[in-house]
Amino acid sequence: MIAAPMESSVVTVVVAELLGAASLREHRGDDAGDLARHELFGVLRGALIEHGGREVAATHDELTAAFPSAVAAVRCAAAMQRGIEGLGSALRIGLDAGEPVRDGAELYGTTVIVAQQLCRLAERGEILVSDVVWQIARSRDVGLIQPAGTFKLRGVAERTSAARVLWDERVVAAEESPLPDTIRVVICDDERLLRAGFRVILDAEPDLQVVGEAADGAAAVDVVRRRRPDVVLMDVRMPGMDGLQAAEQILSDPALTSAVVMLTTFDLTAYVYEALRIGASGFLLKDAPADRLLDAVRVAAAGDALLAPSITRRLIAEFARGPRVEPGTVPERLRELTDREIGVLELVARGLSNAEIAAELVLGENTVKTHVARMLRKLGLRDRVQAVVVAYETGLVVPSAGE
Repeated sequence: MIAAPMESSVVTVVVAELLGAASLREHRGDDAGDLARHELFGVLRGALIEHGGREVAATHDELTAAFPSAVAAVRCAAAMQRGIEGLGSALRIGLDAGEPVRDGAELYGTTVIVAQQLCRLAERGEILVSDVVWQIARSRDVGLIQPAGTFKLRGVAERTSAARVLWDERVVAAEESPLPDTIRVVICDDERLLRAGFRVILDAEPDLQVVGEAADGAAAVDVVRRRRPDVVLMDVRMPGMDGLQAAEQILSDPALTSAVVMLTTFDLTAYVYEALRIGASGFLLKDAPADRLLDAVRVAAAGDALLAPSITRRLIAEFARGPRVEPGTVPERLRELTDREIGVLELVARGLSNAEIAAELVLGENTVKTHVARMLRKLGLRDRVQAVVVAYETGLVVPSAGE
C-alpha cells in the first residue's frame, strides 16, 4: 500500500498483471510456486522503486501503482516488461493519467478503471496507455508509441483511445520513429543558473526546444513576440517589469497564442490570484523535479492548466475567508449560466474531471465538454483553473472543513 499520499492530485496509474501466476503453484508445487511468484513480484517492485512510483495494491497476480509523472510511469512499465521477460514469464500492463478519487491510501474512480481495463485488453507482453498518457509521454526516450485504436472499456462511459508502447528494443529497431511535433519554449527568469538548468533539461527531450531566454519582463515580452513559443516559463519576480505584467501583456495580445506557466515559490500566494485572473495556465515550483517540469510544459502546450498541490491548498485556505452564497441564490457574476452550467462549474471547482462529472450527472463526456466550453466562454475565462477561482471567489463553492 502507499505509505504517504502522492504529491500531486494528478497521477498516472499503472496496472500490471502477471500471466500464468496461478499455474505456478500447479506446476511447481505450493512452496516453489510461491517462491517463483515472489521473485517475479520482486522484479516489478524493484522497477517501481527505481522509477519513483508507489505501490497502491497487490493481488495474487496483479500490481497497481501510482506515479507523479507519466513519463516515469511509461519507463517503469517498459522496465517491468524487460525484467519479467528475462525470467521467462509474461506480463501485460495498462496505464491512464488523471485525478483518481482518494480514500486514505486507496485510489478509485475512472483513472483506475481505465488502467485496469487497458491491462485486461492488452495481449501477452503488451503495454497499452490511454490517449492522455500518450500525449504527455510521447517522446522517444520512453520508446516508440503507436496508436492502438479506440475501445469501449467496461465501466467507462465514453470510448477510450489507446496507444501501444513498443518497449522491446528488437521491435523498435525495426520501426521508423517519426519525430514528434516540437514544443517551442521560452524561459524567463533573472537567475542565469536556473535558466541554464531548465534549458539543459528541456533541450534533452526530442519534442521540446528552447527558442529563447529573458532575464526581465520587458525582454520576455520582446522575445515572445519575436519567437512565438508554445509555452513561456515566467518567473513572478524579475527586475523592471515583473513576471505578472509581462504575462498580462503576452496573454492579452491577440496575435500571440503562447501558454504561460508561472515559476513561483510557496510564499507568493497573492501573486497566484492575480496570475490566474490574467489567464496564466498554472504554476510550477522552482524546485520541482525534472519530470514535473517536462510534464508541466507538455500539459500547458496541450491547452490544459495545472497547479502545484501546495498552491491549491493555499488558494482554498484563502477562499475559505471569502463570501458565502445564500441557499437558492445565484451570484451576480454567474447569472448568464444555465442551471446545468452552474452545476458543472461546481463540480469543476471540486476537482472532478470531465469523465467524473459525466458519471456524477449521468451525461456523456462529450456533453460535459460542451457545457464546460460554454461556461468558460460566458464567463470570459481561458481554462478550468480560472473557473475554480471564480467559483470560490463568488462563494458558489465553499471549502469544506477538511480542505
